[in-house]
Amino acid sequence: MGNPQGPPPQGYPAPHGQQPPPPYAQNQPYAQNQGPMPGQVPGQAPYPGGPMAPQFQGGPGGPGGPRRSGVPVPLILTIVMVLLVAAGVGGYFLFSGDSADPGAARPANALPRKWEVPSPVSEREGQDENGLRSMWFNNDDVIYGDGEGVRAYNRKTGKKKWTVKTPKGAGEVCAMSAEPSDDGVGALVFDAGGDDCSYLSVVDTDTGRTLWSKNLQDGHGAEHEPRVVVNSKVVAVTIGQTYAGFSVGRGAKVWELSARGHDCSNSVGLSPQYVAVASDCSDAKPKKQLMLQDLEYDSIHSTVTGEDHTIVRTLSDRPLTLLTESGSTADPVHYLQTYTDKPKPDHTFQLSGELKDMKFEPRNTYVDEDEKILVTGYGAGNGLAAMDMKTGELLWKKRGSAAIAGVNSQGLIMVTDSPDSGASAVKELVVAVGLRDGKEKVKGTLYEKEHNLPAPSDMSLALDRDNMLFIQSERLTDNRPSVQAFEVPFG
Repeated sequence: MGNPQGPPPQGYPAPHGQQPPPPYAQNQPYAQNQGPMPGQVPGQAPYPGGPMAPQFQGGPGGPGGPRRSGVPVPLILTIVMVLLVAAGVGGYFLFSGDSADPGAARPANALPRKWEVPSPVSEREGQDENGLRSMWFNNDDVIYGDGEGVRAYNRKTGKKKWTVKTPKGAGEVCAMSAEPSDDGVGALVFDAGGDDCSYLSVVDTDTGRTLWSKNLQDGHGAEHEPRVVVNSKVVAVTIGQTYAGFSVGRGAKVWELSARGHDCSNSVGLSPQYVAVASDCSDAKPKKQLMLQDLEYDSIHSTVTGEDHTIVRTLSDRPLTLLTESGSTADPVHYLQTYTDKPKPDHTFQLSGELKDMKFEPRNTYVDEDEKILVTGYGAGNGLAAMDMKTGELLWKKRGSAAIAGVNSQGLIMVTDSPDSGASAVKELVVAVGLRDGKEKVKGTLYEKEHNLPAPSDMSLALDRDNMLFIQSERLTDNRPSVQAFEVPFG
């Protein structure tokens, strides 16, 4: 599973109404030609200025030094800045040793800030499954989307490498897959016109080159919350009335969902590895059914009859974990359901008592590699909690404000302003947390001289394999959005 990123919207997504039927494909074991599928899909101002100039330390000479003559130093600095901009350096800010931060109030454990680039806000920005707060990585770059499109920046220097070309006839980028495939392919959705996020585009994350694009606009109403996932073989979408998978290489349609009957209500969970469809049909047998299909391998699929839960979201692929609900829309009961790799039902936990406060936000949820512990949002204060996936036990909880940046050998890496240590809440801390015991170890402070960083719940975070921490957020003092890179020491 990739690094979770940023704070999704609070609570659970509002259920979508049913839509007219999608087309049908006959060549898959889970696309029965029994009628159309109605389907249910879960469903700021532009950047206010240019980059800030780097701050240069020092003056034209110290006491007792020789008197300077010739061109004034401020003019020399101005000329240097003009030359840098002309050379293409002015588009990003490189802080060598974090020299832009004054030392007076600097904490001893302040993390080195390596660079910062503007990240203009997009009206499409969100924290749902496919909003524009995704951050992808390739060997050298961090890749993200915002009001200026999808771009790659060198992770060490902040120098822009490439920008994805907008498909002909498309508008602003609407959404990104939460993560690219292991083979370096990412999926994007652009506005197809009329505020309809239906233009699918598949790109090479090493070069930004578009592999193929498809306009999936169907004229049956605008899509505002498209979903798209990608693995080594398939790009899968729920866009408008298209519930389908396309080959990564050429974009040929390889499957399409259909309903089991003409009078069905359906809910769909989509992840890079699986599609899950829960259906309740008055004119089909069995009346209630859950269909599970591996998106890479046709032979791996199963059905569970009598399933009476609606799918809210897929939380993990390893193990396949669904967040489901039953009961009235006004007061639903939520469940966590896990499945084996067959996939067959494994565990079901009703989320009651302390578990009821778990949020299961798409970009703040993580399952460990041993498939035993799930960490997710908790409580009204944007905290975190961990649950044992074998027993349903709540292992630990943190009620402050915290967000997951990633996981490494030292545990879960989070950013928080409310550590258990009781340290200052003015400056956010980077903390390593034991997955099972919740014990914290502070790794450093995210220091800015004006305390410009917002609460962790308002950040989008990503940690790369070299322990560089990337933060997409808006400054508190001037609301300027940016991406910043910090170096986190892990000894």
